[in-house]
Amino acid sequence: MKIEVDCRYDFQQELRRECGLSGLPLYSEPANADVADLVDEAFASAVLSESLPPEPDGLRVIIEPVWLAEPIVGGLDITLQVCSNGSQREYRQRFRTGRWYRDAQLRTLAYRGDSTLGADETAYSMLLALRADRPAPWKLPPLQAPPIIEQELADCGVQSLLSGTLLADRPVLVNRQFVEDAIRRCMEADTNEAGGALLGKLVRLKEPLPDVQTRIVTVLSASVDDERHVGRALSLAFSPEALAQAAQIAELRGLGETVQTVYHTHGWKNSCGRCNESPDCPLAECHPSLQDYQLLETLFPSKTTLMPIAGRKLGEPGRRPVLQIHAWRGGQMQAIPWIRFAD
Repeated sequence: MKIEVDCRYDFQQELRRECGLSGLPLYSEPANADVADLVDEAFASAVLSESLPPEPDGLRVIIEPVWLAEPIVGGLDITLQVCSNGSQREYRQRFRTGRWYRDAQLRTLAYRGDSTLGADETAYSMLLALRADRPAPWKLPPLQAPPIIEQELADCGVQSLLSGTLLADRPVLVNRQFVEDAIRRCMEADTNEAGGALLGKLVRLKEPLPDVQTRIVTVLSASVDDERHVGRALSLAFSPEALAQAAQIAELRGLGETVQTVYHTHGWKNSCGRCNESPDCPLAECHPSLQDYQLLETLFPSKTTLMPIAGRKLGEPGRRPVLQIHAWRGGQMQAIPWIRFAD
């Protein structure tokens, strides 16, 4: 694929003690690679929503800052243009955050640890766009569409759709047994984390599901737990050997599945059971942590990857863990709706 990048800026990230540009920053680093990471997400989103073809001959990428006050960036508009069958198709996405912000969070924690920042001192993360006659050459990650199988839901073992809703541009179907298993594992592990591999596939249906714009659906079909994944309070170490064996199990099932991602739990206090009710509960809610983002970049860097997390969710009714499924949306992992299915 021939790729042309149209951008008149060089980007840098800064962490400051004040919200303006006066004084010296705590640190300043080039951020073009972090912006390029958003191009990867935009391309994945365009393919999954069927806004753009998965293998265009050429791609034009336009990157434009949305200003808070120049040169401080409040967002980024990324436009992808392709020519297909003699006509031009375009996809645009706005991003409010990205990898630079998570890096700033990690650095802030480190600065608090070594007393560069006080425990209650605020630090401000900034993305700057600096006009350049000759911007630095752009190095984009490989913009590759994931394997997508032409199939119908019945061929995926989906017998009936149960409760839930779908995003129009990112429909996800989840096996009912996996949902029950993930919540059970969360309760069994108590305050320790637990998890395993998750098998599934991306399929292209003949017709979209009701109220959905794309024919491409993610089907998460089965989990593979393994004692080699070692969980403790606030951490879980996944075993590469166990994940490799899960891939072999997927192949033996003969359904065209792969290890799509991993799922994990964020802890649940069985002796209390009020994790969803208490704002003072020390356990993490079922949202991605900074460590979870590091896990994604290491094991599953594709921007089509989902991350299911089971755990507490403040305000959720009932005294049971909740399973949330997160997808890349606008530069970060966000919880999305999904539908259970019976096989």
